[in-house]
Amino acid sequence: MPDPILIHDDLELYLTARFRSLLASRPEPVCSEVEVDRVEPDRPYEDWPAKLLVVRDDGTTDDELHVGQASIGLTVLAGTKRSPKVAKDLALIVRALIPLLPSPDPSNPIAAVLSVNGPYMVDEAPARARVYMTATLAVVARAV
Repeated sequence: MPDPILIHDDLELYLTARFRSLLASRPEPVCSEVEVDRVEPDRPYEDWPAKLLVVRDDGTTDDELHVGQASIGLTVLAGTKRSPKVAKDLALIVRALIPLLPSPDPSNPIAAVLSVNGPYMVDEAPARARVYMTATLAVVARAV
C-alpha cells in the first residue's frame, strides 16, 4: 500500500455548489435566478444569463502540513454599465456570504476566511456591468 498523500479538493466545484445554495436561500429578489459557474459562458455575449456569478480558483499556497491559503476571484455580471445596480447589489450580497463559507462539516475544505477585497466595478468593452472581488481562504487538505 502506498504512503498516504495530502490533496486539496476542487475548490471551484465546492464553491460553485455552495454559492448556488446560499444564493437560492436568500429572500432578496436580486438573488433569484443567478447562474453560478467556474467559467464565463462559451456563447455569444447577448445569450448569457441575466445574472451570473463566476468563481475562479487562483491556486493554493501551503502553510502547514495540511493547511493552505487559497486565493479565489468572484465576478458578478448583471445589468448594464449604465445601470449597474443589480450587479452591485448582487456583489454586495455575495461578499456578505463569504464569511458563511467555513464550517465544521467534514466535506467542507474551507476552515476560515482570511481576507476579502472588493467588490469593485471593472470597466470593459461589453455593455454588461462587471463587479469583481477576491478572497483568501484557509483550506484543509485531506489524506488519500
